[in-house]
Amino acid sequence: MLAQIFSQVMVPILVIVGAGYLLRRITDFDLRPLSRVSLYLLSPALIFSSLVEAEISQGQTWRIIAFSVLLVGIMAALTQAVGIALSFSRETNTALMLSTMFTNTGNYGLPLALFAFGQRGFEGAILFFVVQATLVQTLGIYMASSGRGGSRAGLATLFKMPQLYAVGAALLLRWIGPDLVTQPGTVAADLYRGISLMGDATIPLLLVILGAELARAQVDMGDATSISTALAIRLLAAIPISYGLAYALGLDDLTTKLAVVLGSMPTAVNVSLLALEFDIRPKLVSSIVIVSTTLSFVTLTILLGFLGTN
Repeated sequence: MLAQIFSQVMVPILVIVGAGYLLRRITDFDLRPLSRVSLYLLSPALIFSSLVEAEISQGQTWRIIAFSVLLVGIMAALTQAVGIALSFSRETNTALMLSTMFTNTGNYGLPLALFAFGQRGFEGAILFFVVQATLVQTLGIYMASSGRGGSRAGLATLFKMPQLYAVGAALLLRWIGPDLVTQPGTVAADLYRGISLMGDATIPLLLVILGAELARAQVDMGDATSISTALAIRLLAAIPISYGLAYALGLDDLTTKLAVVLGSMPTAVNVSLLALEFDIRPKLVSSIVIVSTTLSFVTLTILLGFLGTN
């Protein structure tokens, strides 16, 4: 059972991640242009086309938003409490909170949802991704900056992100009527097909970028206690917490599975960029990103074995 899940879900992901890893190790290409293409062009196209056609009720949408916000808050409180109990410094505690609060629902979570739960699961994962991205660009930047104008910087960055406008445009189109672009034979439909085609290129590129980012990351085991603490919270404690929240909010069966899996993903790669920008234990955060991502191929395979896939 677990071998089948690993083969059907994880192996396709590992193939593309491995290709990105090897390519950068061999050629040392500049990752920034690819990241910008993904961030400013392909990801917004994917979000827009997926949300336009997603079969998710308004009530379920609000529950997903509530789940994502509450999970981030609970993980922050838990990490803070553990950090105080272990007498971590304020800087280390902030680094650990960033590492446990924000998950990789983009590069890794979206393709995982697609391979594990099919198109419907993928459409639901888009919502989780959008909420997480918004929280990282606001709350994440605020925390990393340690109060030095963090909230303003976070909001300014958020409003520069095209993903936000892609969500707004998709919601507007759903209100007007998706048939405007989904019915063939019109100019609007032809334009939409082009946008949808761009969105189709996002998943493999995100995985290539993830592999390329891992190729240059380094693990510093000089602070094994902090790393182990973050891993235990992010990969293990998050599972029962996510399930409890999903149950309390009344999420349906598929969305509950999505919530538990996406809530137990490894640390978001973007967090290491925040730690570097604001000098919040960047080596520690980078180590947590790399180790949690590596271990997650095992933990998530086991978790999917318990939950079941579609």
